Amino acid sequence: PYMEMQHLPFHLCSIQILLIFFVRFARPGKARTTVLAFMYPTALIGAALALAMPSIFSSTIEVSQAFTHPLAYQFFLYHSMLVVLGAYIPLCGEVELRPKHYFSTLGILGAMAMASLYLNSMFAAATYVDGELISVEYATNFFFTYTPPLPIPLNSVGQWLAYLAVICLLAAALIGLCYLPVLRKARKKAAAGR
Repeated sequence: PYMEMQHLPFHLCSIQILLIFFVRFARPGKARTTVLAFMYPTALIGAALALAMPSIFSSTIEVSQAFTHPLAYQFFLYHSMLVVLGAYIPLCGEVELRPKHYFSTLGILGAMAMASLYLNSMFAAATYVDGELISVEYATNFFFTYTPPLPIPLNSVGQWLAYLAVICLLAAALIGLCYLPVLRKARKKAAAGR
């Protein structure tokens, strides 16, 4: 059996499977709470973005197979489940989300994004002639740090760095939107305690 590099479980939604097992079997504590706080916005927003911009049609199956191929159903059912899970975490009341979790979530996501840069480079199929890089024939795109999910050409290092900056700002803003109710609740609690 052979698994193509892009199917390795290094995408954010694939990593959620490991996190689900961790929080299911871990004892209540700081690590479990931090992981649940990370899963809340990343499962909710990440899976919603995956549903809005399904990469499965550009890498695995054709658009014409959307209703006939089992992988399309697997993709949409799994990501829909992640959206529901992400929404359920703050609603269930099992874990108390705090403003500090916004920063821990950004830190974990940033560390994973940095790791994706190295993973994408490690798994790339580069072509060298006389020790000089000629082209990259194939590269994985974990965390979409190699190429955007939308067909936007990146022709220079400057454009790629601008793209990474946009991803970072977008992640901080969207995760901030998820944590806005948590911040409001903390401010009300602090005001009531005075």
